[in-house]
Amino acid sequence: MLNIGLGVYRTWPEDEHGQSSAGWRPGLSDEEVYEAAKGRWKLGVRADRERYAVFSAMDIVVLAVEIDHISGPDPDGRRTIHGAILKPGHPVYDRYVGSKSQVGKSQNPVQYFDSPFDHTDCACGCGEEVPSGRDFLAGHDQRAIHDRVKLVGGVLQFMDWFDATWPGAEPQT
Repeated sequence: MLNIGLGVYRTWPEDEHGQSSAGWRPGLSDEEVYEAAKGRWKLGVRADRERYAVFSAMDIVVLAVEIDHISGPDPDGRRTIHGAILKPGHPVYDRYVGSKSQVGKSQNPVQYFDSPFDHTDCACGCGEEVPSGRDFLAGHDQRAIHDRVKLVGGVLQFMDWFDATWPGAEPQT
C-alpha cells in the first residue's frame, strides 16, 4: 500500500497544475485533504501497482483513497494520484484511518507497506494470493509459460510459432 506523509497545511494561488494547497491541518474535510494531498509526488512504477493510498500526518493516517489511476509523470517527474475517497464502512478506511501510520518517519514522504488489502490473485490462474507488486507466486511464472508452450505442442513448436509471428523476431539457427 502507498503511504504519503503530509506536512503542515499551506495555500497559494492556483498553479499551472490546478493545485492551490498542500499538507494537512485539523478541521479539514476529507475532500479538502484529498485536494491538498493527491498530487505532485515523485512516484515510481511500483505506485502503478498499488490499489490503495493512505495519507498520514503527524504519524496518524488521516485519509484513505482507492486508486483509480496515477497520472503523469510531468516533465519534472511528479505525478498525481486520482481515486475515490474511502469512508467509514470500507475495510481499508476502518483498518487505517485514525490509526498510527504503518511506516516509520522518513525524509521521503512516499513510502510503501505490505497490506492484506493489496493482495491480488496469482497471474498463473492458480487462485492463490500474491502480495502487492508481484504478479506470480515463486515459480508460478514458469508454470504459466510451460502451460502455454504445451498448448502449441512443445518447446520446438513454440519457438517456430514465436519466430513466425513475433514482429522483429529472428529465427535461431
